[in-house]
Amino acid sequence: MSTVLNAPPTADEGAAPKERRPWALKSLPPFPAVALQLLSLLDDSEVPMKKIVELLRIDPALSAEILRVSNSALYGLSRRIDNVSHAIVVLGTDVVKRLALTVALARFSHSFLRNQSLRVCWDHSVACALIAEKLAEAMGQPEDRAYTSGLLHDVGRLALLACYPVEYGNLMAVARENDFDELECEQQLFDIDHCAAGEWLGREWNLPPEFVEAIAHHHTAEVKGNSLLSTVTAANSIADTIGFNVLDMPPKASVTEIVAGLPFDDREDVIEELENFEEKIRSALGAVTPSAGPKS
Repeated sequence: MSTVLNAPPTADEGAAPKERRPWALKSLPPFPAVALQLLSLLDDSEVPMKKIVELLRIDPALSAEILRVSNSALYGLSRRIDNVSHAIVVLGTDVVKRLALTVALARFSHSFLRNQSLRVCWDHSVACALIAEKLAEAMGQPEDRAYTSGLLHDVGRLALLACYPVEYGNLMAVARENDFDELECEQQLFDIDHCAAGEWLGREWNLPPEFVEAIAHHHTAEVKGNSLLSTVTAANSIADTIGFNVLDMPPKASVTEIVAGLPFDDREDVIEELENFEEKIRSALGAVTPSAGPKS
């Protein structure tokens, strides 16, 4: 299999201690600094609106993209939003924070978003975020944290794609056509799988420990109990089941089976909504995904 995947050359050995990162992430583009500062405010439920506005003003391009999405059909507002302060007043601080992080991650992923065969990875991340938010609502968890953790759960995959879009695209094709295990393919090609790559990034970015845990273990954790890890693990599987599977494989379980271990009321209503969630996710993707960018 390694002869088919054509692994890119490894980085030179003997790197300085500061550069002790997985070689596959050596050429990783920087994550927007403003987004990283917003992530540091995740555990602060009473962040003053002024602080969010001041942060977003540092990055005019990010602010402009937030306004574009705010005025899209996704929110269906009757009155145009002209600035970030207005967006926070109309949509709320938590919504604008989530929107800013989504837009920032889209920018981070811009190198492959024009390639439809690779864009499925981005679509899966947004789907997982929206599903995690819905599950959190049903279980009484903080929806902001669930959405953000779901959005970032595959950040390791997006990072590998940002560094090596051609090679990762080839990996996806090989895994899909031969029914290979994706994590094993990543390990053979990059000496690291996307869960471990994401875990490294999560620690590098000082994400909350619960987020790092969800990034590292969303493929292996048991869906049971009222934890963020269970929520994201379930959301990841549900995204696969309802049409956002990166490798376009047959679903391994139904929505009912996936959420069996999660504690929430109105189970039948929640399951029915999730089973019919694809259209809502597609609508959100149309709004938050940049319409233009460099071709991959």
